[in-house]
Amino acid sequence: NSQLWTFTILPDREAVLAVARETMVFFEELNRSAERAWLRQGLRLLGKPELARYHAEYYERIKDGIAEFRSSGRERLFHGAPAAILIGSLPGATTPAEDALLATQNILLGAHAMGLGTCLIGFVVAAAQRRPAIKVRAGMPAGEPLYAVIALGTPAETYLRSCGRSAPLIRVTRAGG
Repeated sequence: NSQLWTFTILPDREAVLAVARETMVFFEELNRSAERAWLRQGLRLLGKPELARYHAEYYERIKDGIAEFRSSGRERLFHGAPAAILIGSLPGATTPAEDALLATQNILLGAHAMGLGTCLIGFVVAAAQRRPAIKVRAGMPAGEPLYAVIALGTPAETYLRSCGRSAPLIRVTRAGG
C-alpha cells in the first residue's frame, strides 16, 4: 500500500500531439532498422527475434500511420483524443507495476461512469521504455517508469450494450490431483 504511483496529465490536444510526435520519431527509427533484412536475420541468429517479429506484425501498420500523419495530420496513435493520462511510479514501491495498473483500471472505470471514452495506448509505453525523451516531452522525469497511457475523450459513438467478450480460460486445481 505504498501508493507511489504518479499521474501525468496531457490536458489538451496540443500536449497529446507533442507526445504523439515524439513517439513517432521512435517508430520512424525502429522502422528504418526493421527495413534491413540482414539486420533482422542477424539478430534472429543471435537469439534476438524481436525486430523480425516487429517487422512481421507491426511495421506496415506503423509505416502507414506515420505516412497518414505526415500527409493529412490525422494521427492514429491516440485516436484523436483531446487528453491523456500517463501512469508511472516513484522509486520505493514494492510492486510499482501492479500498483500503477490497478490505479489505471480504476481510472478506466471512473471515466466510463462519467461517460468518457478511454483507450490504453500501449505503443507509447513500449516506445518510452526505449526513448525517455517521450516521457520528458510529457512532463515526466526520464528515469521514472511508465506503466500505462490512457487516451481520454468524448466517445464518437454510443453503444446500447458492451461488445462481446471471448470466454476466458479458467482452471480449477485441486490439491493432490
